[in-house]
Amino acid sequence: MHELAIAQSIIDAVTTRATECHATRVKGVRLCIGEASGIVIDSLTFSFAALASLDPLLAGAQLFIDVVPHRARCRCCAGEFAVTNFVAQCPVCATWDTEVISGTELQILEMEIETSGKDE
Repeated sequence: MHELAIAQSIIDAVTTRATECHATRVKGVRLCIGEASGIVIDSLTFSFAALASLDPLLAGAQLFIDVVPHRARCRCCAGEFAVTNFVAQCPVCATWDTEVISGTELQILEMEIETSGKDE
């Protein structure tokens, strides 16, 4: 279950940035995850909630996930297409000379925080 390690890495990054912003609470974290990243979203969500509950700064934080489709571009005809079942063969010219352009990413896009409202 590598999702637990990924959730811990996300929490570490969010905690670092929230501390830099003098946050009193993290309310939500938005991720984009490629459908070909190999990440099981339900497992990641569960792991994030379990780990976040242990940290007062993150307790109750919601995880929002935008799924990015697995797409490729043909180097011969420049067509873009959806990759199905990890088969990146161009459906137009049938070449295998393609490059994946999305669907493998994992990024923290944003987080919503609360601050004390005091100037520090």
